[in-house]
Amino acid sequence: MASTAEQYSAEAYLRELGKLLRGAPRDMGVELLEDVAQHIEDGRALGRDDDQILAALGSPEAVAAPLMAEYAAPQERAILRRNSLVLGAVALVLGVLVSIIDTTLADTLGDLIFGASVPEGEGSSYDSIYEQGALQLLIFAIFGLGVAATAAMKGKAARIYGYAAALCMTALVAGFITSSGIFYIPSMVAAWMLVGINGRSSKSVNREPRSKLIRIIGGTALLLPVVLLGAASFTSIEPNVAVYAYLALGLACGIGFLSNSRIALWATCANGAALLAVSTVDQGLLLAAFWLAGTVYFFFGLYGLMWFTRRGTAGGQR
Repeated sequence: MASTAEQYSAEAYLRELGKLLRGAPRDMGVELLEDVAQHIEDGRALGRDDDQILAALGSPEAVAAPLMAEYAAPQERAILRRNSLVLGAVALVLGVLVSIIDTTLADTLGDLIFGASVPEGEGSSYDSIYEQGALQLLIFAIFGLGVAATAAMKGKAARIYGYAAALCMTALVAGFITSSGIFYIPSMVAAWMLVGINGRSSKSVNREPRSKLIRIIGGTALLLPVVLLGAASFTSIEPNVAVYAYLALGLACGIGFLSNSRIALWATCANGAALLAVSTVDQGLLLAAFWLAGTVYFFFGLYGLMWFTRRGTAGGQR
């Protein structure tokens, strides 16, 4: 019975080691497992018991760590680079959207720069087409190119410039928070996400605790509007197809985000992008609400797609 127990102890050790090596290339993982199994057999042949052999080997985590670190470092660098480029592209698109919105609203960054505006109700805030075009280019340069430039940099330069860009975006949002500041929030979020990427180590890190916290925060943020709209639909507003459709979509996105559903993350991101795009086309009374909702949905969905570990996979695959 003792030998059976010892045999099971070694098998359990190898199974645990195999689980830890799932994220490594198959041939490298198999080779390491075979080496450890052979080491155990050699120890037994010399009369050592499994407890002594396994104690000398160390924990499965310690045995797997060198191989996983060797494999994970280039993979992690590739993931960081990919996510940085994605955020750079997002910043460029946001720069276009913000430049469109800024030239159609009163009391914006454009007013601070150019000053002149026409009375309310007469269309564009600027009489000169030249001024409006120049303003749009300037806004795009600030919110699009200014933030996206971080993605084109590496190392210390990226970290320093990234912080500078993020702080500038934060100052702009704070300076206009009582007027048009909310429309600069997406660019600010993109800038700080780039700061986070540039501040990460290229070594593989355990993101599960942070991911769980983000899932709780994001799920709550996505479900709160659903709860409020659901309560309003039964009290003060007339339910219609659009309300029910949004309730269903918001509920699916919120629950899917909490459960780390890949489909739900894509749906959340796409829903946010659609709301941001609609805000620039149909600038009605709900412009700010659509813009803020789009910001929340888009960036939580994007964060999940970039950083959450896929369900049913090992080794941190994203």
